[in-house]
Amino acid sequence: MKKKTLNSLDLFSGAGGFSLGLHNAGINTFAAIEQDKFAAETFQTNFPKAKVYQRDITTFSNEEIKSKFSKIDILVGGPPCQGFSVAGPYKFGILDDRNNLVQEYLRFVSVINPNICVLENVKNIMNGKLKSKQSVIEHVLEHFDKLEYNVKIYTLFAPNFGVPQSRTRVFIIAIKKKSKIEFPEIIETHSTKKAWVTVSEALDDLPIIDSGEGFDLEPNKLNYNFKPKSDYQKLMRMNSNGIYNHVAMQHTKRLIERFKHIPQGGSLLDVPTEHGQRQRNGTKLDEKPRFKMNNQRLDPKNISQCVTASFQSTFVHPKLDRNLTAREGARLQSFPDTFIFTGPRTLMSKTLLIREKREDEIGLSQYNQIGNAVPPLLAEAIGKAILKVALK
Repeated sequence: MKKKTLNSLDLFSGAGGFSLGLHNAGINTFAAIEQDKFAAETFQTNFPKAKVYQRDITTFSNEEIKSKFSKIDILVGGPPCQGFSVAGPYKFGILDDRNNLVQEYLRFVSVINPNICVLENVKNIMNGKLKSKQSVIEHVLEHFDKLEYNVKIYTLFAPNFGVPQSRTRVFIIAIKKKSKIEFPEIIETHSTKKAWVTVSEALDDLPIIDSGEGFDLEPNKLNYNFKPKSDYQKLMRMNSNGIYNHVAMQHTKRLIERFKHIPQGGSLLDVPTEHGQRQRNGTKLDEKPRFKMNNQRLDPKNISQCVTASFQSTFVHPKLDRNLTAREGARLQSFPDTFIFTGPRTLMSKTLLIREKREDEIGLSQYNQIGNAVPPLLAEAIGKAILKVALK
């Protein structure tokens, strides 16, 4: 008897970190919806058999949802988290319009009526508000209850699942009551700090390149210069025939000199005044305010700080005097080397592109796509746990 395969639909899919983890667990990636053209291109590149819709999720009618996604068993998604993030509008008391995209996720739930739903977001979703001023979590729980789902909330710390970075995320898992599926026990593979994968264990086998060096996509891919030095590196290199997306940004001599003064585990706060950031105010050079989050050199013996969408300028390589490459960020997110990121490596500001009438270039860079993603190893643990209870 052929074993049943579960089909997933990934909403707000981004580059596909969540879907990759579910795929590696044994769940079929049936379809994805992503508005950003560069992220959608990356998703399609890595999931050629999946149907990827590069569209605004609000443009799907209920009838279209029914006709296209009737075969879905698992609905997953992470509505844009910037509105809930403590680093976003929330800290100023602003209710972000993007928070209401949670309601779009719930609309898909009500139309498709799948047995299992997973909603992912930052921890602060637990304190988030909708434009109606209602608590997001209260709204989600009420909606699932009306649709006859049981709900359990999991707060998971990525290093405990083999991901070499400090990242905490909330996963709301809803299971249809009539399905009689139990809630999964999500097993932590690295339950102690001593077992966490360090930055060094994640990155040390990648080719050593300096500012402005490296290759992005074929045919100029980089070959490995070193044998894998850790189990994590072996896992990331599995089935890989070379290194993609490993290009170091071109830095000025002044910036490189600044990086030289940042110790491992240190930041811009540790840099002498003469090498700090400066801005020109008339003819006078005034030092900018310094922040600990600026130019953080990673500690090779520890896990990384959380990889965000802006990590291209946040982190400094643990040993080299440059910012991280996209591939190094992908390694910290647990994307394997076979996963290729497409679209622009970096992008100019949206405001500038609009001013220059280059709107077609607006989107998510490779760095943005990586920082926005659900770490695949974390998603894989969730997928395996779900399969264990769903296919009993």
